[in-house]
Amino acid sequence: MQRGRFGHRPRNDARYYNGIYPFIQTGNIVNASVSNERIQYTQTLNELGLSTSRLFDEKVLVITIAANIGYTAILDYPACFPDSLVALKPKDSDLTLEYLNIYIRFIRQYIENLAPQAAQRNINLKQLGKLPIIIPNRNVQQEVVSIMEVAYSEKMKKEKEAQILLESIDTYLLQELGINLPSQEENTLESRMFYVSADKTLGNRLDPRKYTQKYQHLFSAIENAPFPRKCLRDLLVDSVSGNWGKDDSVADENLVSSLAIRATEFDNKYNLNLDNKRMKFRKYDAMIYEKIKLTPNDILIEKSGGSDNQPVGRVAFIEKEMVETRSLAYSNFIHKIVINETEAVPRYVYEYLRLIHNIKITEVMQTQTNGIKNLIMGEYFNLTIILPEKEKQLTIAREASRKRRQALEIEMKASQILEAARIQVKKILLGDSL
Repeated sequence: MQRGRFGHRPRNDARYYNGIYPFIQTGNIVNASVSNERIQYTQTLNELGLSTSRLFDEKVLVITIAANIGYTAILDYPACFPDSLVALKPKDSDLTLEYLNIYIRFIRQYIENLAPQAAQRNINLKQLGKLPIIIPNRNVQQEVVSIMEVAYSEKMKKEKEAQILLESIDTYLLQELGINLPSQEENTLESRMFYVSADKTLGNRLDPRKYTQKYQHLFSAIENAPFPRKCLRDLLVDSVSGNWGKDDSVADENLVSSLAIRATEFDNKYNLNLDNKRMKFRKYDAMIYEKIKLTPNDILIEKSGGSDNQPVGRVAFIEKEMVETRSLAYSNFIHKIVINETEAVPRYVYEYLRLIHNIKITEVMQTQTNGIKNLIMGEYFNLTIILPEKEKQLTIAREASRKRRQALEIEMKASQILEAARIQVKKILLGDSL
């Protein structure tokens, strides 16, 4: 077992990067573990960076030991990584890396449970070294690996099918609303240089991105749609920022306890992961809770968060079944809007806002402070909403929902394929004790 290393602080010092040595991060391992694919890297170290790190130039199994614990992937090219990752290599030929990779994924929850409760959970090499490993003969190890590789392959095919279906929702909306998106512009010096008259900037942010041809063409595509339009703020009957409340352990019978949705419960498919085991109960003053409790047809907007390749501003729709058996509130990183149903169909507005985020119009409505992206809500509420007649809104909302449900069913089948393979492997390894 060898721990990774990157000794310099701060770790984001630009002097150490953009060289020839791949630099693997925890997220790269998590992604590879979930998909069973080769580790993809997004950063490289230069010679200065290598001097404060460690190059692993043999084929090893890499496991995460901090934050996201127990995810594994095989590293088959020379690379460096920080001390939140550990390289594992069997000492003899009785144990193959490929089998160990699959096996540790089976006991990932057990490994995660070893980590003490803390702000950032982690395990150490001593705890890792005590992991019990079942080692069947090489033929059985190969059988286990083959079963899981076939299952992962089938799972990915299903997930790709579901992704194509989800992407077709955007195409459908664009066609139905008559929005003709501009073609992608080449990233040249000429395309990045432009003039804007001063009167267009009066009363607005002096953000150069907002006035580039790319975004002006996007705004024009919305304005040229052959349907009536209204400003988002004119469709609202309520608009409330979230509140993180108090820890649920606070003893005060006057406070209301509720599950609190955070930005981490949003995913990039515009769903809410309400089965996240890290969701927390929080306590609220009764008046605050009345404002931020969630009811069917509410729309949630991620106003802080985002990622390097995803602008802040993901949206989620509150379904009836989400709040039938539990109370839900939301944190201060989220904003809730309630649509006036005499003006528009809430689910249609949700699909429209999801489309706006997908085509990245929200990129010009965000700022960044201390590494956190923030949506400028004043500009967001000024968004132009295309409003065809109500019947067409309902048709669009129903068709988008149908496609989304179908994609979800395909994803469930993908998960079932993997689970069936897991059960088969467990039976091989544990026999009658399963």
